[in-house]
Amino acid sequence: MKLYSDEILMFDAKAETATATAYNIRDYQHIMLTLSSASSANFTIKFQWSMSDTAPDFSAAQSDTNRWDYIQVKDYEDNASIDGDTWVAFAGTDDVRQLEFNVNWLKWISASITTYAAWDISLRCQAFSNT
Repeated sequence: MKLYSDEILMFDAKAETATATAYNIRDYQHIMLTLSSASSANFTIKFQWSMSDTAPDFSAAQSDTNRWDYIQVKDYEDNASIDGDTWVAFAGTDDVRQLEFNVNWLKWISASITTYAAWDISLRCQAFSNT
């Protein structure tokens, strides 16, 4: 039996730098993302994760008491792996990207729009497990 999460709306037509709320997805094995833009968006985004018992503050600096890191994602368009310390960038051409967190297990996820020059960014997440 598969276990599915409801779709999580992490950013809805966001038009500024921002960090999404921390979402607890510990019960799920696979985390899929849909990143989309409108009106010739120009931005970069990084994805974050943590195994901490309590949600870290993804908008604050990493530390011994605020444990999180950037995470690699896989792009389903060309099966490319995107290093967590780099980013996904849109440069004025709208697109829809289907991504997956490259994980074995994690508890908290988030994303940060690290640079922003124009228009709207939306990010949705869907999680599921095969058990």
